[in-house]
Amino acid sequence: MIVGFLFLLLIGLAEAGLPRIASGALDMALRNALKTETVNVSARTFPACRLLIGHIGTIDIEAENGMLGNLRSAKLTLHGECVQMPPDVLLHHNFAITDADELTLTGIVTEDDLADYLNRDIKEINDAKVKITKEKVLADATTKVMGRSADVHIEGVFFIEDNTICLRLTNVQVKKVFFGRDLTANLFDRINLYNFDRLNMPVELDEAIHEDGQVVLKASRHPGKTYGDGRKRAKGDKA
Repeated sequence: MIVGFLFLLLIGLAEAGLPRIASGALDMALRNALKTETVNVSARTFPACRLLIGHIGTIDIEAENGMLGNLRSAKLTLHGECVQMPPDVLLHHNFAITDADELTLTGIVTEDDLADYLNRDIKEINDAKVKITKEKVLADATTKVMGRSADVHIEGVFFIEDNTICLRLTNVQVKKVFFGRDLTANLFDRINLYNFDRLNMPVELDEAIHEDGQVVLKASRHPGKTYGDGRKRAKGDKA
């Protein structure tokens, strides 16, 4: 009877303690992956011992100012059901999802996030100030023309191609560069901001929604879709 009581006590302690331990380990892994200190993770499954083999029944993640490559996202949220991770993820703090019945990822990129990317990663642009509307992206910056600094006005739209979030430039005007006249420039026609295949999870970009002051990125697990790096299909997928 005492042995049975101790066994039930151990099970109870595991059910109470393992989710907290798993959430803490995933928190650390995500801090490393997203290069941010603001992460909140909730991982739940039953029985809790399945966490030890990387199975999570339900996972919810929120992160602020996480990095998607070199693109900062003011807020990232992830919801997953029947999620499978590598068994050693809790030990090595390397975040990855190999399989899931359901994954939905939402990212918000603000005007400041995009301006930071342009100033840091696009060598032709300096001192960019960005405005995002429901229709397009507007940016005013400086550039170099024949060694001289010139003001440049840029317009564009977000779009998705090959699981990459991109910025298509529809208009680039260099201001008063020749005898006080503006010049239509072809500095570049698109900027590839981030390829979601680089995420360690099987999701595909669905939408890039323009809103006032930000763009909302939505990605999800697609049934019937195969993924690289040995990642498996979701439950119910067909070959």
